[in-house]
Amino acid sequence: MDKKEQILHYHRIDGLSQREIARRVGVSRKAVKRYITECETLAQADPEDGINMCLASEPKYPTRKIERTRLTEPVCAEIEYWLGENAKRRLTGMRKQCLKKQDIHRALIEKGFNISYSSVCKYIQQRKAEKSKKPKDVFVKQYYEPGEECEFDWGEVKLRIGGKPVTFTMAVFALCHSEGLWAYLFRHQDNLAFMESHRNFFHDVHGVPRTMVYDNMKVAVILKPDGKKPTETLLRMCAFYGFGYRFCNARAGWEKGHVERSVDYVRGRAFTTRVDFDSIQSAQQWLSRICDNINKESGSIATGNKQEALRRDMECMLHFPGDFGCFDLLQCTADKQSTISVKGCHYSVPDHLAGESVVVQFYSEKIRVYDSAHKKVAEHERSYSNGSWTFDINHYINTLMKKPGALKGSIALRQMPDKMRELFRVHFEDSGKDFLKLLKYCREKSYDYKDILDAVRKIRMRGARHINFDQIKVALETRDDKPLVFTDSQRTDDFLEIELGSEDVLSQLDSIMQGRAGRRDRL
Repeated sequence: MDKKEQILHYHRIDGLSQREIARRVGVSRKAVKRYITECETLAQADPEDGINMCLASEPKYPTRKIERTRLTEPVCAEIEYWLGENAKRRLTGMRKQCLKKQDIHRALIEKGFNISYSSVCKYIQQRKAEKSKKPKDVFVKQYYEPGEECEFDWGEVKLRIGGKPVTFTMAVFALCHSEGLWAYLFRHQDNLAFMESHRNFFHDVHGVPRTMVYDNMKVAVILKPDGKKPTETLLRMCAFYGFGYRFCNARAGWEKGHVERSVDYVRGRAFTTRVDFDSIQSAQQWLSRICDNINKESGSIATGNKQEALRRDMECMLHFPGDFGCFDLLQCTADKQSTISVKGCHYSVPDHLAGESVVVQFYSEKIRVYDSAHKKVAEHERSYSNGSWTFDINHYINTLMKKPGALKGSIALRQMPDKMRELFRVHFEDSGKDFLKLLKYCREKSYDYKDILDAVRKIRMRGARHINFDQIKVALETRDDKPLVFTDSQRTDDFLEIELGSEDVLSQLDSIMQGRAGRRDRL
């Protein structure tokens, strides 16, 4: 480029001859002539900017046109024939029997063509480049009205829950106006997850966008010869919440420009530095916290007015009508083990329902069981281990009272919390009926396992070494009683004598219960 400027300077300012310019610059006279001619031509076409364009443009060199001597038309026709034959075989499922480049070259040699393997490769590569060359798409940036559109998509996340690897589906929502993000974890990419993700999102933002945008996911769209149809699940949600829907074209990810990259972005922010969690609930809490942080970020050009945009989105959404019932209904019959089978997993029901039909509300993370009178009789956390058995020992109390020997080896006992199994092993292993009486009593009085363990802890704090049903019952019934408070005028000599006598009687009773009555008698 410097030599080009020197040539033009010597020619236009100093008026030197082309031969002298070539001698001074150190290039051929033909090159000097070419640069000068190019400059003069551009100056005549554009007197104002022609010279500058000539100086700014890179030098062009003439190329030789080499005629093909080996790659003749018959050779090209033969190569095209085999390329077409490969295309036919791919369509008919004979992909593994297509000819490779070496096979095509061998076929040419066998037909008497004298051509090198490299020439065949270059021609095939050139043909592939010509077919794949497409005009570049131009994307037009859009403006979205507040509360108008929200995009939805799925993503896959691999975590370790309790030390075990588990693959989750992450549902991501992206508001188009403010680019706010919300995400939720599910075990499967099914209708229940589809419904619950929308219910959770609408509940969190306390509003409903006017239009939801989906790609060709099976839970939202049914592909038919006459076009795309919404699924029954999507129509149910539209009727309840009142939003409209729009489907993107196939293989057109740019039509969901907000959520497509948001899935990767949220996954990278939430689950790169941390992948170990105790439960899916703790993983969801962590994901929700990350999304809140993303929605609160500001300061850059892209997120400078994000808080204001989010506020406008919330204000312009449709009215939130409440939570949508996200469950499937199933009709099941309890077997002779008083369990029902749901999606390949068994769940217990009360033993009096054995052989009877029940109605099951099937959620993504739990199931609820109702009897023929529409009364809820059981609720379990949903299991995702095919062939698993989930028992609640309270469902078998009546049967176990008749067969107490079956309690010790029952799976229902093994599935109780560790501390409850320890309580049975230490204090009730030889009196299974008392343990069943305790569970039945707590079920009737609406006490849970935590209440039982709290009562046991209070009894142990009093020094008791052996615990039975009556002690726990008394501790439960008196746990909310407040100690009596007497005034000084009430604490007379007779009162103190009665109080001391009562304490002595209680002390003797406690010693009897602890097996220390003999020592008390000696005292």
